[in-house]
Amino acid sequence: MLKYILSAAVIILLIGSCKKDQQLSTTPEITFDNFITYSDAAGVDTAVDFIFKIKDGDGDIGFLDNEFNTACGADNSNLYIAYEEKNGAGYRPKKIWTQVTDITTNCDTTIYFDSVQVKFNQRMQYIEPPGNSKSIEATVTYRMDYLSALILLSTQGRFQFYIRDRANHISNTAVSSDLLLSK
Repeated sequence: MLKYILSAAVIILLIGSCKKDQQLSTTPEITFDNFITYSDAAGVDTAVDFIFKIKDGDGDIGFLDNEFNTACGADNSNLYIAYEEKNGAGYRPKKIWTQVTDITTNCDTTIYFDSVQVKFNQRMQYIEPPGNSKSIEATVTYRMDYLSALILLSTQGRFQFYIRDRANHISNTAVSSDLLLSK
């Protein structure tokens, strides 16, 4: 009798432990994971891998190489990264003085100089989920090297970032931990 009760308990536990696939939102969710820094022989940081995680219920992350919006003023980025430098106990946008070119949807162009926040907006590649499920849970690595980014960064700061999927759903805004650089 005890044998049958134990068998029934194991079967109930097995049935209870089986659960459906997790339902993910069609709006992407992102979280910061970590940084990996690369240094030269002198100990100066030369590159940083910015690593974050994505969850998306319908798997429409990234663009194909031929998916460009050629309309005037179109935004072809889908990864938006803004840098904030450490300022005492808080943070402030890191700004640089640069030439800005604005193009409207009517193709009007305005060129001016302004102090703008350092941003590293990018175009993420197309990600296709394997199998029948269209949900994506992925880890993304974005490399910033000395020439493209590190020269603009302070020795201590953080990033605020978000993504946009192909259906134009905007993810949550995530914040990285502090990045400490040796320059």
